[in-house]
Amino acid sequence: MVALDATEEIVREAVRKRANLIVTHHPLIFHPLKSVTLSTRTGALITLLIEKRIHLYAAHTNLDSVRWGVNFSLATRLGLTDISVLSPVKDSLTKIVVFVPEQFVDPVAEAMHTAGAGTFTKYDHCSFRTAGTGTFRGMNDARPFLGTAGRLEKVNEVMLEMLCETWKVQSVLQAMKAVHPYEEIAYDIIPLANSNTEYGLGAIGELPKPLSEKGVLNLVKRKLNVAAVRYSSGKEKIKRIAVCGGSGSDYIQEAVVRGADAMITADVKYHTFQDTEGKILLVDAGHYETEHIVLPSLARTIGTIIHAEDKKSKIFITEHTTNPIRYY
Repeated sequence: MVALDATEEIVREAVRKRANLIVTHHPLIFHPLKSVTLSTRTGALITLLIEKRIHLYAAHTNLDSVRWGVNFSLATRLGLTDISVLSPVKDSLTKIVVFVPEQFVDPVAEAMHTAGAGTFTKYDHCSFRTAGTGTFRGMNDARPFLGTAGRLEKVNEVMLEMLCETWKVQSVLQAMKAVHPYEEIAYDIIPLANSNTEYGLGAIGELPKPLSEKGVLNLVKRKLNVAAVRYSSGKEKIKRIAVCGGSGSDYIQEAVVRGADAMITADVKYHTFQDTEGKILLVDAGHYETEHIVLPSLARTIGTIIHAEDKKSKIFITEHTTNPIRYY
């Protein structure tokens, strides 16, 4: 079962539906625990989960950062088009360069692609290949794939280059080594300062047509089913909108730099409203209201993963609203 928060209501609902895994966006444990007792809300919930033999998994910042996650779900709900990541993650890309005898380039490249290298937003199987001459001389105990040990060899090779996300590097190297013919493989792993356009916080896109300030506020209230919003005025006509589900004040300046006319987020402080007035329409639409819309997407993604192994498992979206805030 998927939910935004872990609460007693949610656990009881999971018990009734015989769900043995709850996936939430907000972690139950925000700070290290020194004890687990019934005297605290967190301790009581942990105890209940253990008693009912239910697993709890929290997808927090990682669910914010993927294209099918919180921010793209929010941008889509508001009807934005041409959506991209607002603040791409940094220091998450590398370039892998490997030297391959020319007749083995395609098998090596395919193995690396299959492991996840050479993928961009709208393209995969991306690489760059430079032909050249490789030289080597094997020691007496070497068993070279080409040539003879003890003799200087010159071989037609290709320098194969691919972009790769840092968390995929080891898998890509393992796949490459499994099909590369050489006894000892020459390769480079080069950290890149490029922005990763696939992952990051917030999203930015455009309305089909410009709206007035009042039009945007009405759009937000209607699409997010919000009773009221807090806002400070910005531009008269709004076309380009940035969003960040939950507490997104840290990305307001980035939204301004990216040319956003408005930003929809939550948990905005008084002085933040004051500092941005006149620069951008800043809308605080509520923490729960800007995040719970990810639950259908989360359920679909989990279903895709689980049903690849087990067609009978069921995925539920909670029937309960876990928002502790009420409007009067």
